[in-house]
Amino acid sequence: MKVTLDDIARMANVSKATVSRVLNHSTSGVGEETRRRVQAVIDELEYRPNLLARGISISKTKTLGVIVPDISNPFFATLVQQIESYAFEKKYTVLVCTTDNLPEKEERCIAVMITKHVDGVILASAVSEQIEGHLRFQKYGIPCVMVDRKIQTQSELSGGVYVDNEYAFFLATEQLIQSGNHKIAFLSGPVGAATSKERIEGYHYALQAHKIEALPQLMCIGKHSIQSGYNCVMRMHQDQIPFTAVLASSDVIALGAVQALKELGIRIPEEVEVIGFDNIEFGALLDPPLTTIEQPIAELARRSVAMLLELISNIVLKEKNIRLEPKLIYRKTTKTRY
Repeated sequence: MKVTLDDIARMANVSKATVSRVLNHSTSGVGEETRRRVQAVIDELEYRPNLLARGISISKTKTLGVIVPDISNPFFATLVQQIESYAFEKKYTVLVCTTDNLPEKEERCIAVMITKHVDGVILASAVSEQIEGHLRFQKYGIPCVMVDRKIQTQSELSGGVYVDNEYAFFLATEQLIQSGNHKIAFLSGPVGAATSKERIEGYHYALQAHKIEALPQLMCIGKHSIQSGYNCVMRMHQDQIPFTAVLASSDVIALGAVQALKELGIRIPEEVEVIGFDNIEFGALLDPPLTTIEQPIAELARRSVAMLLELISNIVLKEKNIRLEPKLIYRKTTKTRY
């Protein structure tokens, strides 16, 4: 039997207009508790608005969804651009939604993708553990490929393409240690993301391997932003926490750290060495140019699109989780260069 808006409204004990607002992801007129109750009924009845009822008799929309934390971050901006480019080659359009690293906003982005009848989704999740929204992809038979950030999935309609973050930060930390640094400040992004946890672990593993104590005061948790990197360095300086190197969880954090160090009159790399992560374009233009760990963004995009199209075509994946190898790019914010 066909499910209608009236059916949903009656079961959720709300008006038809409220159901419509939830379906259209309106930010006004609906409380969060009501929104969750209505969404639960929508999920239970497996209701999906028929956007193809305009005389279009095809089963696919030729649209891919992309969900990322922050489009203002140059890494994710470039990743989305590359995904769109590869998708266009395959005659797919791309719908983008950003989460601001908020699990509740990720839930809404997932609901948008389901409502828009995308054929599949590429997801850089704000969380490291599976949430209800991920299960809805499975429920509606929508293939999902995780990119950059890994979460635990068990669906045959899912896969992932990642960079080996633990190895990358072990490599970078070891390089700084071999350069004579024992007090390495680590500037992290949001710890809710799987990538942050993996990068911190790589840092700790390298310290342990060289029998160096991991000091809590050398760890600063923030956001992937220039301001966050700037604030972390300034806070450590004000608290008189000594360090001779900075390892940043992203290039944008590293850019802020460099800005702070220069304002403080600290010479780079003579007094403090700096390593970032991502190899965004701006890093090479910095004064001094930023030493960084390169993420192969184009390859991340190409492999994730290819994997998603295979899942959409019901092809059994030969490899469900692909790990790409990072590369340390030496420039002038470190003493050792090749």
